[in-house]
Amino acid sequence: MCGGGGDNRVEELESKQALAQQAANALQRYGDVFVPLENMYIQDTLNRFGEDAYNANAGQATQGASAIYEGGLQQLNQGAFNRGLDPTSGSYQTESSALKEAQARGMGLAGAGAGLDNTDQAYQGIGNVVRMGQGLATEAQAGNISLMQSGLDRVGAQAEADFAKSSSIQQVVGTAAGMGAGYGLKQSTV
Repeated sequence: MCGGGGDNRVEELESKQALAQQAANALQRYGDVFVPLENMYIQDTLNRFGEDAYNANAGQATQGASAIYEGGLQQLNQGAFNRGLDPTSGSYQTESSALKEAQARGMGLAGAGAGLDNTDQAYQGIGNVVRMGQGLATEAQAGNISLMQSGLDRVGAQAEADFAKSSSIQQVVGTAAGMGAGYGLKQSTV
């Protein structure tokens, strides 16, 4: 009746075949290049929860904090020496002890802050892994260097406050300012 018969196949257009080939190439490239990178990112994220990551970050932070305070302690010693103070005197010992306690506190806070920052980054990484699995955009992680620097900035601000409380440091700064002003006055009269 319908007089039909024959082949019902429709030939696929060349443009569709080219698009399918491009998609296959892109998928192959993704598997070859990006899947290993994603796996490395996942492993790095999981490694952040390890003791080594915490120890490394805390060690770097406490070392940086210690260095900040060491400069102030050297100024304290130099100021005491310039004023002729006996390093065994009670006044000097009290001030030195207070600054060393402040140094220990600063180092502890820096180490704890680094540990918290590490935990934050690890959980942010887990969130990124989940978003990658869902095909969603991920957030860029802040680098360790910038986090460590912000921690050192906090310690530096605390160290400045601690040293500002130190009468020996204040006297050294006052003496230096007075000498500079005196020198400037002598130069203006010449």
